Amino acid sequence: MRRLVFAEPAERDLDAIVDYVADEDPAAAEKIYRAIVATSRHLAGFPDSGRPGRLPDTREFPVPSQPYLIVYRAEAEVVTILAVFHGARDLARALVARRKELKE
Repeated sequence: MRRLVFAEPAERDLDAIVDYVADEDPAAAEKIYRAIVATSRHLAGFPDSGRPGRLPDTREFPVPSQPYLIVYRAEAEVVTILAVFHGARDLARALVARRKELKE
């Protein structure tokens, strides 16, 4: 299994998702958090599970039973979670913005 790392922007994504949902339903927020973390751990063990990403050298994998998409990069020793986006979001625009953010 490869080491799992959340890039800082992905950590902010996860925090924002959990905070937003927790305002209305703390139990649902906990369920979403657990699903995203479990899916990320799965990707550390099976990094080729996702489809090729829309950004170069990335892959994408949906969180089962949740409306979220994980964008990640798999390297020899590590899987880095780059983003966690809601599926209803304009993904093309979000990915372009994230790419710029990761380069800074």
